[in-house]
Amino acid sequence: MSKTKLATAIGMACVCTSSFAQEEVGIDLGAFELVPTLTTTAGFNDNVTRSNDEGIDSWFSTIVPRFTLVNNFGLNSLRFGYQLSRGDYFSSSADDYTDHLLFASLDYELNSRHRIKSSIDFEDGHDDRGESFSLGRGAELSSPDEFKESEIDFTYSYGALSAQARFDLNLNYRDKDYKIDTDEYKLRDRSKSTVGGTFYYNIGAATDLLFETTITDVEYAFSTSDASSLDSVQTAYLIGAQWQSTASTSGYAKIGYQDKKFDAAGREDFSGTTWQAGIVWEPLDRSTFILDTRNQARETNGDGNFIRNKDVSLSWRHEWLQRLRTQAGVAFGTDDYEGSGRTDDIQELNLAVIYEFRRWLTFNLGYTYSERDSNRDVINYDQNIYRLTAKVTL
Repeated sequence: MSKTKLATAIGMACVCTSSFAQEEVGIDLGAFELVPTLTTTAGFNDNVTRSNDEGIDSWFSTIVPRFTLVNNFGLNSLRFGYQLSRGDYFSSSADDYTDHLLFASLDYELNSRHRIKSSIDFEDGHDDRGESFSLGRGAELSSPDEFKESEIDFTYSYGALSAQARFDLNLNYRDKDYKIDTDEYKLRDRSKSTVGGTFYYNIGAATDLLFETTITDVEYAFSTSDASSLDSVQTAYLIGAQWQSTASTSGYAKIGYQDKKFDAAGREDFSGTTWQAGIVWEPLDRSTFILDTRNQARETNGDGNFIRNKDVSLSWRHEWLQRLRTQAGVAFGTDDYEGSGRTDDIQELNLAVIYEFRRWLTFNLGYTYSERDSNRDVINYDQNIYRLTAKVTL
């Protein structure tokens, strides 16, 4: 699982109407509006490096200023932005970090039948010690595992939203380059080029059938030999539906076939079933449940040929008062590292109380419990994080 396993499920909640939202006011600069935000967090982490023994516990703080330039013209939107993330661990300065993120996006409707969505992002970021590739051996690193990652995404949509049939063409390129340059760690540096298409066919007032295919070319920047190369071509074909059966229920589900063919003859190719599904249910105006599940093949982070990932997450959000809400989420997953015999079971629990003290100030009191149970004992860990976050806008 990633740092925030419930990110997909929480993201689905954005399609739900909610009266609870912190208003972000901008500064008029003529053609653009500048929207600044500042998010600060103070908290305690009882296992900073995800160690399977006593580990390191530490109080920490983070500060995240973000600046976004927005130009909304008609139904179109143009955005540019920068975000700085600074984290300090008071009992473990080796885990301090400074991340930078540059982003830009354009949503443009040429006419009712032709639409474009594009984005470009560049991140100078990090993995925590004991996360991802250094899992189970975070103490080997003297600082966070830094990387530079860039992504370009472009989607062209043909067909009116009210038409019976429409089509999306998506192009995506992502490149990730880690700072550590030893042979062992350089094996992770890679780029992914993806082309995909999704055909939608309306079969009812609020239901679309969908047919989707993607082809991804994965190229690693370094390998010790041609026989050990992780370069591959991954193809997926899915069929499914998306719907909003009532005002309180919406969702999507798709299932299909996925195959992964390696350039190296010594690595075993993969083919099998893949699926993705999610449901958003609002039984009450102020209460939302979100279920999300998926089964997919992902790139490895150090062991085996690739990761066969299965996970499911459930979250619940309830607005008790106009300015007070709670969120709770659980997630369970299994990572099978094909070709190595390693299997990890992951659990995560998230709890939060969110209070909008003022229009421009929101507090979030949160707790996260994470646990990984692997058949390799050195990778096992559990972690508790307690935090208080304040988000300030104009």
